[in-house]
Amino acid sequence: MKALIKGAIVLLLAAALLGINHLHSAAEGGISVWPTWVELTVNRGEQAQKTINVVNQGSEPIKVMGYTSDFSIEREGDFVFSEPGHESYSASKWLSMEETELEIAPGESREVEIGISVPTEVEPGGHYAALFLEALPSSNQEAISISTRIPSLFYLTVPGVTEADISANADIVSLIMPNIAGKGPVGMGVVVRNSGNVHLTVAARARFTSSWGNSSELDLGQMVILPNSDGVLKGEWQESPLFGRVKASVVIGYLDQNGELVNKSQTAEFWVVPWNLVGIIVGVMVVIIPAIIVMSKRYRLRVERR
Repeated sequence: MKALIKGAIVLLLAAALLGINHLHSAAEGGISVWPTWVELTVNRGEQAQKTINVVNQGSEPIKVMGYTSDFSIEREGDFVFSEPGHESYSASKWLSMEETELEIAPGESREVEIGISVPTEVEPGGHYAALFLEALPSSNQEAISISTRIPSLFYLTVPGVTEADISANADIVSLIMPNIAGKGPVGMGVVVRNSGNVHLTVAARARFTSSWGNSSELDLGQMVILPNSDGVLKGEWQESPLFGRVKASVVIGYLDQNGELVNKSQTAEFWVVPWNLVGIIVGVMVVIIPAIIVMSKRYRLRVERR
């Protein structure tokens, strides 16, 4: 069973990484931008380049402006963007564009060259930035009536002097589950803490074993967790039993700094109690028990009279 769960974690991680690296984003307003995920390793004091493609999918010429921003990822996976230099791991000031404003004809595709310059004095580990390409409002209402912007997210890793300077580690903080659940579906989740100094793509699965001996699994998905941050992976278990105690085992998987798969697990228990059925049983007992008592008294009276 551990082998099955480990294999599932490997497949989830592979799917997540492939999906992210081939991500293509489009927005209303006639532009599309790709890639929206850039992952690079750049040494201190060195430079690198990355090409971002932007296409005018509309029927009118448009002006596109580029600028950088910091970003963070909240526990539930939502992205929050802020001014350059706001986050402690900011890399937004490392990015530069040859042209910050572009004129793009209808149907035209432009390659935007992004320069990445890593300072000589910077901590090893993960550093992050967002490059926004924004289609500016046009006086021609048939072209673009509102401003639209699409980010390309830069996940940069700066190596250290030794391998020990890079740490990729995650731990299970807690499991999210009810102490007592009614009839399914049952919400299930896991809080994962990235305690390393680089971002991690974490996948999770849950296995349920009921007191009746039945078992099933639930995919809790995958998400990117930035350093010193928490992430929540969750789902709904549809196959809960009608009644009884359930053992839930959650396994997370991620790749460490050496590219090797790491699995960690945690187990907890909860009860499934169908409250509607309990209510019916209690209601029936409220009616039947008094009736039994009355009948018992009448029977004793008859016996005494005889």
